Amino acid sequence: MTINKKWLKKRALGAVGLFAAAGLLLVACATPAEEAPAEEAPAETVESTTESADDVRAAMVKKAEEGAMELITAGFAENEWLGPDSSPTPIAGAKVGIIAEQMASTGASRPANAVLNIGAELGWETKIYDGRGDPVVQNAAVNAAVDEGMDAIVLIFVDTTRVQAGLTRAIESGIPVITFGSLRNTPDTIPDVSFDWDRAGRGIGEYMLWKSEGDLKVLQMKNTDLLVVYEGQYGGSQAYIEENCPECITVTEEFALANFNDPNIGVAAQAAAAMQANPELEWVSCFDSCMFRVMEALQRAGLGDKVKGAGYDCNPENVAIIVAGGIQKVCFADPREMMAWAAVDNVNRLLNGEPVFDYTSAIPIAMFDQESLGQLSAEDRKLLETEGWQGNLDFQSEFRKIWGLN
Repeated sequence: MTINKKWLKKRALGAVGLFAAAGLLLVACATPAEEAPAEEAPAETVESTTESADDVRAAMVKKAEEGAMELITAGFAENEWLGPDSSPTPIAGAKVGIIAEQMASTGASRPANAVLNIGAELGWETKIYDGRGDPVVQNAAVNAAVDEGMDAIVLIFVDTTRVQAGLTRAIESGIPVITFGSLRNTPDTIPDVSFDWDRAGRGIGEYMLWKSEGDLKVLQMKNTDLLVVYEGQYGGSQAYIEENCPECITVTEEFALANFNDPNIGVAAQAAAAMQANPELEWVSCFDSCMFRVMEALQRAGLGDKVKGAGYDCNPENVAIIVAGGIQKVCFADPREMMAWAAVDNVNRLLNGEPVFDYTSAIPIAMFDQESLGQLSAEDRKLLETEGWQGNLDFQSEFRKIWGLN
């Protein structure tokens, strides 16, 4: 567990100040009665200093609100197709291996199942390998995909640095590999489908800072397996808070995906223990599948009414909790299924010997809380609660069009 060092320094300086004040009091008591007492600072000076501190906090909160509202407003926008105008005709019968970081996480299972179903529509033979949150299992899955003669491999939230042995075999065998959700790949010639993960983190940091009125006390759950988490989601939110509110309290708890569902040492148990050890904390943040488990543990620990949750992905089950007024109050949203279609398109391009398309700027992002969800139509809100956010555009028709299927 790590705690914001700036806050600790502030506490330490405060303690030094108390000792210094005590010393001054003793000196004052020893001063002869005839000595005139020190002049007090003019009332207007103290008042002016207080107003200045209030102004700084107000500006900080206003800035955070504006940043968060930019993403919340995006949830209502009708987005245009910013993808390519054309793509090669898909090759029927292609064999594609889909290796998910772990199917127990909805954020990974959603795109894995989407790729599986899209492949079936294209006449491909697709297969999902469950990485179980374990790099050893994920590397074995890459090797299995090579041994089974896959024509292409899609890695979903799998860190390429941890599956190098399998990747080397795939590349040497001439099998195209593409990643889904990676800040950078090894080797860097492996293409990726992503959006701005740092903006996701900063958006959640903005929201929490805004809603706490500049007095944020948050537990940050930091996954150590995924670059998009510890450098994107966690990294972005932590950086935003430290840059804009150095006096805010942040406690970081690291967790590994291999223990994700373990009731004794998994993420839920870690979060509950950290909250109980730090009773001043009022917020907790992590990606939605993590948040779902954390919320259950906090309820069991009797902390459900005290803590507010902020998550990433806007998975259907998490959206339903936000709508119902549960622990989770907000989620950052990306169109996970649209990203899956984009990954399939780039696999198709690689199989046809063509360069991939950079979808980064074509993928819309947004954020939803209970208030904004309440402003959606019943139909749109139901869609989020059952399928997740779809980006406010008909991307499936656009992909079918560029593949010549319409």
